[in-house]
Amino acid sequence: MNFAWQQPGWPNATVDRAALKDELVAFKDALSKARNFLKKPHDLEAVARALTQEAVKTSAIEGVNVDESVVMSSICKVLGVAYAPTGFTQDVRAEGVAQMVLAVRSDWDKPLTEAMLKQWHRALLSGREDAIAIGDFRNHAEPMRVIRRHADGKVEIRYEAPPSEQVPGEIRTFLEMWRNPAEKPVEVALKAAMLHPHFEVIHPFEDGNGRVGRALVAKTLAEGLGLPIVLPVSTVIARHRVAYYDEINAASRSLDWTNWAAFFIPILTEAINDFVSAVKFIAAKSAYLTKYEAGFSARSKKVILRMFEDGEAGVKSGLSAAKWMRMAKVSKRSAERDLAELSASGAAVVINDGPQTRYLLNGVFSDGAIEPLNEPLNERLMRLIETHPGTQLAYLTSVVSQSMATVKRAIAALVKSGKIEHRGSRKTGGYYVIRRAR
Repeated sequence: MNFAWQQPGWPNATVDRAALKDELVAFKDALSKARNFLKKPHDLEAVARALTQEAVKTSAIEGVNVDESVVMSSICKVLGVAYAPTGFTQDVRAEGVAQMVLAVRSDWDKPLTEAMLKQWHRALLSGREDAIAIGDFRNHAEPMRVIRRHADGKVEIRYEAPPSEQVPGEIRTFLEMWRNPAEKPVEVALKAAMLHPHFEVIHPFEDGNGRVGRALVAKTLAEGLGLPIVLPVSTVIARHRVAYYDEINAASRSLDWTNWAAFFIPILTEAINDFVSAVKFIAAKSAYLTKYEAGFSARSKKVILRMFEDGEAGVKSGLSAAKWMRMAKVSKRSAERDLAELSASGAAVVINDGPQTRYLLNGVFSDGAIEPLNEPLNERLMRLIETHPGTQLAYLTSVVSQSMATVKRAIAALVKSGKIEHRGSRKTGGYYVIRRAR
């Protein structure tokens, strides 16, 4: 079977826009809400954390583990963010990927050029000492292949890229097609979905193509937002890593990229929604600490800051005397006294959840609502599907921290009751809330 670059019509891949109607509507809605929300000043800590997530996860997708503390420290220094981890060892790969995402943020509104791609690649792989070309396209005579080794020792050629001598011409065509920014939401979604497999098919570098390709997606979304923000797209891709590789491999063998776009556009939507949620959370954290921190004991401050470090999940899980004992390393009596003091000051709200008294930080979330700790699973899934339309079973399972079998049963019940539906193919489709006519 020929690869996409060997087929008549390359590189003019197509998508069926009508088949992507739901995905494009969801993306447009998310992008429009994000544009309006992010017009307000937002905390640079949120930007730093998003950059860090993108750097760490885009490396992890390729099986490269980098020190998150090194990445965060490098990014905080450049952005002038007060929070910066210390006490870590030097990690050249972490520094490199941090510099690449910072370069993407700096270049967000500039026309795409060959020099820009090479600069990102040079930043990404700075410090590497092997013999590959860094900051330049591949030029070796042997084929560039992506292979898979099976347990029985067989080698499967998953993909073979255009010969090295074709790369300069392929890149010139790529830049002509994708140089100009996209601004209308639908065009932003389609550009991000189309330029990524186009770049991966060319595979211009000896290493780092996936990471640079995902950086191109991040730049496209920044253009669409009109802001120098690198959204954590790779964080979402990592949740669907196996499907991501299967779908991009399928796209490399065809010029009809409708299925790929149906898979990838919801990932972009999810990344936008996740970032907005993170910004809201960090703003709520700042407001909470401004209001209550002065009244905290040293011990209470340590525990609460640790909760915030664990993100929304850490705060929403709440506190109990047993949990406080573990985190603060104190007796049950001291834990109960500390929690009572927090409650009396208004910094925590008491939740009577069965035999054990629990506490939630007061008003941390932007709507001021307290999330019930015993909220039924079906209701949690409904909220997640409503805020992340098109999401898949694997993501829902990871968020609600239940077994796959349990989540499947709950999803089946919601489908049977007519509250949600599955759209698209079994592999690439996702769940959507059914809207009733009024």
